[in-house]
Amino acid sequence: MNPAASATNSSLLITLAPLVWGLINIYIWIILIRVLISWFNPNNHTPFMTFLRQLVDPVLKYTRKAFPLTLGGMDFSPLILLLGLNLLANFLQQAMLHLGNGLDPVKLIPIFILCLLNMVDSLSWLICLMMVARVIISLIDPSPYNPIVMLVYGLTEPLLTPLRNTFPRGPGGLDISAVVATVIIFIFNHFILLQLKMITTTWYYGNSIIRTPPLT
Repeated sequence: MNPAASATNSSLLITLAPLVWGLINIYIWIILIRVLISWFNPNNHTPFMTFLRQLVDPVLKYTRKAFPLTLGGMDFSPLILLLGLNLLANFLQQAMLHLGNGLDPVKLIPIFILCLLNMVDSLSWLICLMMVARVIISLIDPSPYNPIVMLVYGLTEPLLTPLRNTFPRGPGGLDISAVVATVIIFIFNHFILLQLKMITTTWYYGNSIIRTPPLT
């Protein structure tokens, strides 16, 4: 390939990388707004809601059909869609930046794995925070009809149900199963997930001549 054309293509990839990342993240926020608004039973015939439904509902409908995941009475298909788009945005950005810097295309494999592991890391910490909230809720015993309490229960109960028989409630109503789940997630993050990241990073840098910045 002509060196000038190659340099132009590389520059174009580097320039477009943040733009692609930004557009996908804008769509992620639009999906979040659509999901949150649906909790308040809005009037779907207003111009704003019509716009949101046309932009988001076809994708949500396809996701629900492809990944019909319902736990504890909650539909988790929007979460799957959001996680998938987040993974896509981060991978495309990293791939375009690294290819623009002359990276061997084979190195896209460890880049994708690192993006996936980073997403799992963020998700596991979010679940850990929800478990801590569940422990606090079990101690202060607020109204079960509080929206925040309902959200925390809906997100955590499917994960805690398998632990219920082994770990009953402790003194003062303390949710021991939530404590155990928090410890398990903490161990997973600090040992298993960290080791997987180190192995993948070593694979990425193994015999690469071009040293591009590592993924964070």
